[in-house]
Amino acid sequence: MSKKLKISIFVLAALLVVSCGKKEEKAVTATTETTTTKTEETKTEEKGKLSKEQQNALVFGAVLAARNDMPYDELTPAEYKDASIQVLGSSWEITDSASAKLQLDALLNEGHRKEGDPILEKIKSNAPADLKEEADLYNDVKKNLIDSYGYTEEQINNIKTISAWDYDRLVNVARFSYYAGYITEPEMWDYINKAVTAAKADYNNWNDYFAGVIIGRAISYGQGFADSADAAETLLKDDNSPYKKFSFK
Repeated sequence: MSKKLKISIFVLAALLVVSCGKKEEKAVTATTETTTTKTEETKTEEKGKLSKEQQNALVFGAVLAARNDMPYDELTPAEYKDASIQVLGSSWEITDSASAKLQLDALLNEGHRKEGDPILEKIKSNAPADLKEEADLYNDVKKNLIDSYGYTEEQINNIKTISAWDYDRLVNVARFSYYAGYITEPEMWDYINKAVTAAKADYNNWNDYFAGVIIGRAISYGQGFADSADAAETLLKDDNSPYKKFSFK
């Protein structure tokens, strides 16, 4: 087992796109240059490389992907199949196609935001005593984003939903369900595309989306900012961050 695979199994267990249709064929007047380009594109596809559009879609799962050191520019089902089966079974109760689709549908249609969004609203409007823990975690995330990552209080206050927490996880669960052989690649992209469309309706940019993910993690998973600090450094500050390479909308 490779070192990368071992790391993935350990980290994933602890934590827990867009279908590129074939371009319309050109008439049989293709030049040698066009033929060469198509041959190169075929080789790239065979290696699991993705189009820019597909890579952009996978970035909507970048918070968990960053935590797991997962590439966003290629699909590697053979390398991660065993890890995916193990993690999906132990952390998500996913063991086959039916259970995979059940969880993916739940993340897409409800997720933690069904209960988390009302909690978020209460926290921002003077949280009651029974939400003190959630309020403390929210304020911890808020303070760190403002102090260290250039967020403003108004920007954080304008985040109305933790749906990003659901969509970020969906992208990864869809990906691993495909790796495990529980769903097909077209089914994976279909789920991811729907999450991307929904995320774009809920947020304005990558910074807002990232905040939505870790605020959701704080409220629903009981984790403060420190738990997401490495992901924040990778995605919000690193010059090679996919957030800087790809547009949100």
